[in-house]
Amino acid sequence: MKHIYIFNTDSQAGDYGIGTYLRELKACLRSDPEIILTLVELQSTQKEFSVVEIVGVRCIKIPSPQAHPSWQFHTKKMKTYNLAVCILLKKYVNTEEENVFHLNYLQHDSLVPYLREMVPLCKIIYTIHYLSWFPNNENAYHNKISKQIYDQVDSAEKFVYDSYSRMKAMCQSVDKVICLSLHTFNLLQTEYGLSQNKLFFISNGLQDEARMLDEEQKRAIKKELSFVVNEKVVLFVGRLDAAKGLLLLIRAFKKVVAHLHDARLIIVGDGRYDELLKECSSFYGKVTFTGRVDKDFLYRLYQITDVGVHPSLNEQCSYVAIEMMMHGIPLIGFDVIGVGEMIKSGYNGYKVHIDDKILPISENTLLVEQLGNCIIKVLQNGKLRRELGKNSREAYLNRYDEARMKNKILEVYH
Repeated sequence: MKHIYIFNTDSQAGDYGIGTYLRELKACLRSDPEIILTLVELQSTQKEFSVVEIVGVRCIKIPSPQAHPSWQFHTKKMKTYNLAVCILLKKYVNTEEENVFHLNYLQHDSLVPYLREMVPLCKIIYTIHYLSWFPNNENAYHNKISKQIYDQVDSAEKFVYDSYSRMKAMCQSVDKVICLSLHTFNLLQTEYGLSQNKLFFISNGLQDEARMLDEEQKRAIKKELSFVVNEKVVLFVGRLDAAKGLLLLIRAFKKVVAHLHDARLIIVGDGRYDELLKECSSFYGKVTFTGRVDKDFLYRLYQITDVGVHPSLNEQCSYVAIEMMMHGIPLIGFDVIGVGEMIKSGYNGYKVHIDDKILPISENTLLVEQLGNCIIKVLQNGKLRRELGKNSREAYLNRYDEARMKNKILEVYH
């Protein structure tokens, strides 16, 4: 019998992309009769250690020390915490059988030696969900990590260098590394010298829950939600933070509403609204902020969406983009790691190229102009929009369905 231990850390990321990844992973594995699945949640917000079984899956929650919230954990404290984690886990690990530990955060790195000490013959897998040291600007990144005198670099350069070095050590210490994008798969071979035998490129997968509607059904939902039935809907879904590129989208949408008076931007997600609302001041009536919504309501919004915009600047394999493709929505985004691989311009949407020379991008008017033009192009051409949507759905079925992800994950575990 094979025991799979999937490690999570209670965090904001766990509520979004990584959380979706872990839920899909659990759905893929719990029905396999040859696998006993355990979910281990570290730095849990609950007050006490607990072990419960939910629908055939054992869930172990290990809280943070009450005096130290997770965001205050420095490397030394994390090592001490992870040692305690392994001491607690030892009682629940059958060392006589096959054990696979699947890690999902860089701060899990100090777990690796303790896990190997506890179960010398175990396999340790690491999925890279985020590259903090590679912000899509290859020249700037190389300048930062090539500095010879560490004490003479600024804090941003130190962060890049430390993240680069820490992830390299993590990748070298585990048995297998899962990359969610082809770019990362290739980058780790070049930068870290990792062999292809250690690296696995596995795109995220999602169970198909889309229900496709005809135009009359879409109008009925719009009417039910008090939207104007003939409005064309542009949708953004994600955390409201700088890395998601939302400011660029809002500035681009200002151009869109100047050309298309029947366009509406719906922004789904939580975070800080102040700066975003200021950007919308001249077209408040055309923008809807929903806050965070549940899955059922989000899927209803997908059903009435004409174009999905995913302007994220650093993401490996976006579940939001996959959900949009699953619902047959044309996609628009930037040609960056991950998202750039999911969009084929002219096939399932359009992507705007980001050149090293125009970074930082937050104030770049050219990107705003190009992003707005892409949105206008799709919104004003119904035939094009339908063709892109059909292809978007096809791309989901061919590359991002749950069965494909399961088969590839099982190959890594075996």
